[in-house]
Order: sequence, then structure tokens, then C-alpha cells
Amino acid sequence: MSKINGAIVWQGVSMIDGGEIVMIATGLKSGSANRKTGDMVQTWILRSDMDPIAAMKLDLDRSICGDCPLRGYQDQDSGKRVGRACYVNVGQAPLSIWRAYARGSYPVMDPASVAELISGRGIRLGSYGDPSLVPLQVLQDLVSTSKVRTGYTHQWRNVDSGYRELLMASADTVADRRDARLAGWRSFVVLPTSADRPERAVECAATREINKLTCFDCGMCSGVKSGKVATDVFILAHGTGSKYVTA
Repeated sequence: MSKINGAIVWQGVSMIDGGEIVMIATGLKSGSANRKTGDMVQTWILRSDMDPIAAMKLDLDRSICGDCPLRGYQDQDSGKRVGRACYVNVGQAPLSIWRAYARGSYPVMDPASVAELISGRGIRLGSYGDPSLVPLQVLQDLVSTSKVRTGYTHQWRNVDSGYRELLMASADTVADRRDARLAGWRSFVVLPTSADRPERAVECAATREINKLTCFDCGMCSGVKSGKVATDVFILAHGTGSKYVTA
């Protein structure tokens, strides 16, 4: 068991469109080399019946991303994805992990057993894909022994309020942030580089030029604690798709 570095923690259907999806946890043994997050277990929500590149080309990644505006949109004439602002390159880690899954490389483990393996470590809910599409109990079990957790959802208007104890509401406009706070969520706000800094929000510590911290060191993106809506977090758009973030 100690040699396992990845596992299937849940499989089911998407509440968005009924597509077949799977959640895979990686870094159970060796951790992550991601310089932004630090040594955190990563979790990936993927279509189980096709690789992530095919899912994106067919516009079936909606099963795992919902109507996240960072997906861009499918041009009906060319059939290509236009305006994609998501920073995740699906041809890298998501594709590699899906291929390993398709080969049968990952055992099935219940979330509580995964939690035992990663006790005292950090876990990132939704390194790719929206974690609110996974049953709440699965997420609660996964984080039950973790020292730090992070997670974000664009589905915050449509999911059980229990998710706000674990996840940040992904906000793409001022109205999104306002509505999320009124609904009892903390927000993670993506801004164009030219935007004014919002009040009652701090910049993502992993992207600051001074006193840069990893997500494991910071741990602010962990949802609502003790039922109190506290400070929101914002980040300036980055990556190849950042030019499409204009809200």
C-alpha cells in the first residue's frame, strides 16, 4: 500500500449532463512538484470514457467544468474552442493521468483510506475539474486528516451549502463576488491584470513578487470556517489564456 502514488477515489456521473466522470488522487507517496502549491496531494476530475483533449474538442468537458467561463466557447463554424482562459494545459498532467487510468494503473481506494495515507499533508481538491461534481461526503472524507486543503467551484449557485465549508466560490465578476458572499461563500476572484484591487480581499500569496508562499504554506483557499464569511482572495489572470479575462 505504501508504494501507491495514485488512486481512483470516486467514479460516477456528472450532475451537469450525466457524463461518466472519475476523481483520481495523485502524489499519495511522492507528493507534487508544483512550485505554486507545494507538496500537496492533487485530485483530478476527468471524463472517464475519453481523454481530456477529446473531451474538450467535442465540448464534453462541460461534464467536469460546467459552465465555467474560463472554458471559452465552442465555435460552431470551425468546431474549435475559442477564448479559453483556463490555465490548465490538458495536454500535460490531465492527459498523462487519464492515460494511466485507461491503462488500469490506479487502484480503487475509498476516500477514508486515502485520507489515512496522507494524514497531516495538504490536498488540492480539483487540480483540474470542478470538485463540487463529486459527492460532498467523498470530499469530506478526503480532507478529514489533511493539514491544509484548497478547492474552488464555479457551481456554487447550484450545489449544497455544505460545499462552502471546503471550497471557494470562483467569481468572475463583481456581481458574482457579491452574490457569493450573500449566499455565505468566500470567493476566489480572477481579475484582468489592469483591474483595480478589490476591497476586503487579499492577493493570492503564491503569486506575489514579495514574500511568495506556496498554497501549502498559505492555506487561505479553504472555504468558510466556523460558519463565518471572511476575507476573499483574488488573483491576476495568468497563463496563455489570460488575455481573455476582461471582466
